[in-house]
Order: sequence, then C-alpha cells, then structure tokens
Amino acid sequence: MRSSTTPDASTGRARKRTLARALPALAGACCTVAALAPPALGHAVVTPGASRPAEQQVYTLTVPSERDSDVVSVALQVPSDIDSLLVDGKPGWRVALERDGDRIAVVRWSGGRIAPDRYDTFRFIARNPVREGELEWKVIQRYTDATDRWIGPPDSEQPAPRVDITEQAEPRDVINTEEGTVATRPAAAETAAAGGGDGGGDGNTVPIVLGAVALATALAALGVALGARRRSSP
Repeated sequence: MRSSTTPDASTGRARKRTLARALPALAGACCTVAALAPPALGHAVVTPGASRPAEQQVYTLTVPSERDSDVVSVALQVPSDIDSLLVDGKPGWRVALERDGDRIAVVRWSGGRIAPDRYDTFRFIARNPVREGELEWKVIQRYTDATDRWIGPPDSEQPAPRVDITEQAEPRDVINTEEGTVATRPAAAETAAAGGGDGGGDGNTVPIVLGAVALATALAALGVALGARRRSSP
C-alpha cells in the first residue's frame, strides 16, 4: 500500500532532520567564537603600544579593577633601558619613587582606591632607549585582599605590558622638553586605532578570526546538507 505522504511533506521532514543535525555544529561554532573572543575586562596596559627610539614619550598606564575588592596600590617596574623618567601628579594618590643608582627603578602609587568595575590611569614621561626593541613594564596591583602581578611573558595568564620601540612607530603624545613642543597622534593613526589597528591589538585578532572561520565552516556544511536533500527529494 503506497504511503499517502506527499513529496512536499517528505521533503519538509527531511529538511527538519538535516537542520537538527546541523544545529549542534553551528551552536558549537558560535560557542567557539564566544570562548575565543577577548574578555570584557583587560589587563594592566601601557600605551601607546609602539614608540620611536630616543623619543620623550608620554605614556599612560591603565589599571582596571577586576575583582570584588578595591585596588589600593599600583607599582610600576621601570625597564632598565629607561634612564630618564618624569611622573605626573595624581590627585588622591601618593607617589613614591624607588631608585637604582641615578635612575628610577620603581614607581609606586598608593593611598587612593579603584573600586570594582572601575579603572584609573597614571601618566609619566620616559625617554626611550636609542635602540629598537621591546620594553617590558611590569606592574603589580594590590587589592585589599589579593594581588595581581602583570609580570609574565606575552602568552601567560598575567602578561606584563609591552611597548615596541621601532623607527616605524607613528608619533603619538611625544614631547620635546628642550623645544617645548608636543607631537600628537596623526589623524590616520586615529582612524586605524578605531578599526582595531593599534600596535597591541594583534593578539586578540587571531582567536576571533579562527572563531569566525569555524562559524563559516558550520554554515557551509549546513548549506551543503540542505542542497543534497533538495536534489534527492522527488
């Protein structure tokens, strides 16, 4: 006895079964994107991420509070290649300078507080070394009940902020105390940064791209499966 099921109904059920099988792969890809995307809260960061050799660079240290308690002190370890440093005053914070001979080796801010889900910034001027290379600014931030040590390598859970010293860096917040001039960031660099092109952003781009590829692969597989069902349907 021939089934009374119409071709359209059979095709519809086939498509639903195909969709049901493809959805787990699609959901997995979406979860991959979410898992690989950078967290909402970041690390201690020193900006700009790139600067030119021998420049007197105005740097900004940004410190977020990532716990349920207040940040009560921040210590910045100055790279040994930096032989000249000027620290901006910070309202509400005391600044202590620890020296190693004639150079400032550690800058410590204390007495203030950074509440949970807040951040604060600390500014200083450093004269870059004359050679190209990488500067590592180790940061230790203390909470009322914990300590975060941003002193590790780039692939660690608590990486130290890094600045690339290169002749190719665009001038940004560069000051010349002898001539009394300041070079601000060019408009082209501002546009690039708005699109995610700032010097330190490449580390977050790769995982997002990989997640997008996984999502595209799942969608392509879904399209192929549905196409095959259509061709096999009466």
